[in-house]
Amino acid sequence: MELLNRLTKVLISLVFFGFMVILNFFYQAMGKKQKGLCSVLLYHSVAAHDRERFARQMDVLLTLATPVDIAKPNPEIIQGRQVAVTFDDGLQSFKENALSELVKRRIPVALFIPSRCLGKRLSVYDDETVMNQEDLLNLPVDLVTIGSHSQTHTNLTILDYDEARKEIGESKTDLETLLGREVLIFAFPYGEYNEQILSLARQAGYLRTFSVLPTGGNDFLFGRIITSPKDWMIEFRLKALGAYRWLPLAVFFKKQFKKFFRG
Repeated sequence: MELLNRLTKVLISLVFFGFMVILNFFYQAMGKKQKGLCSVLLYHSVAAHDRERFARQMDVLLTLATPVDIAKPNPEIIQGRQVAVTFDDGLQSFKENALSELVKRRIPVALFIPSRCLGKRLSVYDDETVMNQEDLLNLPVDLVTIGSHSQTHTNLTILDYDEARKEIGESKTDLETLLGREVLIFAFPYGEYNEQILSLARQAGYLRTFSVLPTGGNDFLFGRIITSPKDWMIEFRLKALGAYRWLPLAVFFKKQFKKFFRG
């Protein structure tokens, strides 16, 4: 079933990308400038045996688009394709297997950290722990931007108002105290958020927030596409090119479909 789902997504994405190419051709023919497209990739872990595959993905990325720091997008890049690399959870495998490949290619990365889980194991991973304080302090600040991923990596939408405010606001304070610099970006654990959570993130002083679906994004909320070193190369290329942006619409219609049949 998983294989069929992946194949279906690839086929739909190929069609969607073809539509994007045709649309771009008509825009150019009419002399209209299109705003640059930025795809935001979301990784979690890069195992040692996947390091070479990840390195190949980063090589391909450089041929497809311009890597940008999603926390500080370059205003001069108006046209053409841009891509941003992000990692959630701050796992040890990022430091051990991904970081050097990014540094070697000078690819900026945003790293989202659950602030009260440093050196601990998250419930969603069996054999990995979050980096510790020393690890975070030794990251290259010119390429790695630290963002918050709450304090305890919990689904914020199931918390009451005060608990959610603490997870969002105090995680910012935790990381800023540790790093000695501002933390201005936030990624929702499990991608779960609602209007109240967005409002709390604004109140806390974040400039940008990130979900797990490749929405077009706005000045505050950005979508991302879950990516893995295990992706087929055609999957990775399509994700980097923004061809999976149809997914949020599919999720919306799937939810409406289920509601309809529940009566």
